[in-house]
Amino acid sequence: MNQMVINKNRFGPDRQVSKILNIRLIWKIIIAVFTYAVIFVILLYSVSPKRYSLKVGDIPAEPIRAPRDIENKIETQKRIEQAKQNVSPIYRFNQDVKLNTMEEVNQIFEEIHIARGMVAQELEELKNERQNDSDDTSVDENANESIDENTGENPADDESDNNEENAGVNYNQLIDKQFMEQVKTRISIELSNEELIACVQADESEILQLQESLIGVLFNLLDLRIKEDNLLEAKNTLRNEMLTLPLSNDLRLVGTTIGLSLLKPNMVYDHEATEAEKEKAAENVERVFFKKGQYIVQDGQPVTEEQYMALLDLGLIKNQQFDISLVVGLGLIVLLTEVVLAMYFYYFEKDIMNQPHILIMISVIFCLVLGLGYGIKFVHPYFIPAAAAAVLLTILIRPSVAFIINVALGVLLGVMTQGQFGVTTAVLFSGTLGIYMSNKSQQRSTLVWTGLFISVTGMLSIMGYEMIVSGNWLSAVKSSLWGIGSGIAASILALGTLPVWEYMFGIITPIRLIELSNPNQPLLRRLLMEAPGTYHHSIIVGNLAESAAEAVGANGVLARVGAYYHDIGKLSRPYYFRENQLSADNPHDRLDPALSANIIISHARDGVRLAQKYKVPKVLQDFMLQHHGTTPVIYFYHKSKNNNDNSQDVKLDDFRYGGPKPQSPETAIVMLADTVEAAVRSMQEPTPEKIDDLIRKLIREKLEDGQLDECRLTLKDLDTIATAFKNTICGIFHERVEYPDVDLKQERGETNDG
Repeated sequence: MNQMVINKNRFGPDRQVSKILNIRLIWKIIIAVFTYAVIFVILLYSVSPKRYSLKVGDIPAEPIRAPRDIENKIETQKRIEQAKQNVSPIYRFNQDVKLNTMEEVNQIFEEIHIARGMVAQELEELKNERQNDSDDTSVDENANESIDENTGENPADDESDNNEENAGVNYNQLIDKQFMEQVKTRISIELSNEELIACVQADESEILQLQESLIGVLFNLLDLRIKEDNLLEAKNTLRNEMLTLPLSNDLRLVGTTIGLSLLKPNMVYDHEATEAEKEKAAENVERVFFKKGQYIVQDGQPVTEEQYMALLDLGLIKNQQFDISLVVGLGLIVLLTEVVLAMYFYYFEKDIMNQPHILIMISVIFCLVLGLGYGIKFVHPYFIPAAAAAVLLTILIRPSVAFIINVALGVLLGVMTQGQFGVTTAVLFSGTLGIYMSNKSQQRSTLVWTGLFISVTGMLSIMGYEMIVSGNWLSAVKSSLWGIGSGIAASILALGTLPVWEYMFGIITPIRLIELSNPNQPLLRRLLMEAPGTYHHSIIVGNLAESAAEAVGANGVLARVGAYYHDIGKLSRPYYFRENQLSADNPHDRLDPALSANIIISHARDGVRLAQKYKVPKVLQDFMLQHHGTTPVIYFYHKSKNNNDNSQDVKLDDFRYGGPKPQSPETAIVMLADTVEAAVRSMQEPTPEKIDDLIRKLIREKLEDGQLDECRLTLKDLDTIATAFKNTICGIFHERVEYPDVDLKQERGETNDG
């Protein structure tokens, strides 16, 4: 059973811690999603252009500018097509055409020789048949009549020769058409009957001359590299060349027919190379753009197709889907910004990651300044008071947080103003100087001077950028004046909203601490009037704590002001505390030690109640509860043991403060300063050596009692604190010179009689 209780006690806190961590994680996710959504919406509305209800041919009510560079696709395409048309066709020389043509010429003449042989054989057979015919005279007469009718020539004396000659001349009558068609099929080109007869009728020498001449003409023409578009010219040249041959007209026609049939281009069109050259020419075409700020459509002019396509691409036409590239681009920029910030806080600001209320405050300030930028950019982009975020976060948290947030704001405001790098430059420079000027500022008037320095920095950065971009002195000076306004607006915004952030998120700033340290504060004034001893004690403890805190790098101002308020609870019963007792009468002498201890211990809780009543920040309430930790009231513990017959019934834990132990270096330092001041004040004949020994003894006792276990102070820090305490106390409780008792009147020689 006991084991079960032990297990429950053991794992219960772990579950509680896990639950807290899960809650914090959920809060972080909610804050991240909310911040992302707000920033994205602000930027989307900032960069999304005005949309119009237009179509081709409509006349817009106002001129329309290009919000960014956009390609004029139609004009660009026209230039591309023109560039392609200007590319000359690419031809590839085909050497095989020449060789093939020569072979084809030789082949055709081979076929002609075969045809000549066939015709000659057919004629021989016809001749033999006629010689066997009985009516030779009729045949001769008919033959003579045919010759007379067809050629008009007179017959020769030699009858045999005349018959053979007549047979050669009258091929159309001697050879039937079917045979002629059969002969023509043996030749690979189409020849007419007359051309075939001319080939058969010609001498062998004439055929050879025709073959050689035709080859020569074709050879010369193909050497000139014939293309498809000059083929006709080459054919005309071939005709002219053939007409000059010393041959009969019929053979010239045969040669012309053969040459025209075989002549073809030897420069072959290379489609792939030509297309590749066209694509190369298209790639080299300079794209046509409507530049940012350029009028796409002029006032009173109808919308052309080119302009309408540009408006579509820019997302300026209503009833159109969102500009996907714009939405995705903004989403990526915002996501990267948030990821970088999250990584920075995770690795370098882990304490802030565990405080959701601080993350919420950072998110709200970030989104607020970005939202103001959206509204103010319509007045002038340089007027955006972005430095207000840097100043506020420096005062409310720390400079490192302010710097990374200022960088992120500079990037997003540059996006919001559609790439105006001058805005980003001004934000980075003015915000950084604002961080430097407002760091450790302890008076609200400091923010006024901070605003002036931000104004000067913004003015100079804007002037420098505008002079680089425009080169116009007057224009740069005019633009820089908006930077002055931005700095003043940032100062007013930071100064005016600082109390709101302090109150809403429970943050106490150095400025607020200085205000709370004013003796005219209601609680401090009451302490001064009602418990002057405690007030004086608190002032000395404050001085000790501030010097020690600054020595170890803690917040000195917080330690000092916390010391001022740490004993506020004594106002409930001021005369029960020794420093406020003006006489030797001590009310504790008449009380039970346990009751006296309860009165002493209760001043911590009483202080918290008074602080809550007077709206004192919680960070100062921690000093009231933690400045004694769980230390025991030793005096009344020993008194109770001495007064009690059964001393074993008296338990030390009943005389301890309720705690908690100091949770921060500042509260721990105030605990040590409170103990040291009271102890040193009661010393007899203090010397620096005695003071140092006592201080280190008291610190060692607190350390051994476990009171410093939760405050993140190292042994080196404790040694530094002891040295700081000694130096400060020696300055306060310095040895004074004993003044002699001198009668001034006697020294002046004066008497009572005057």
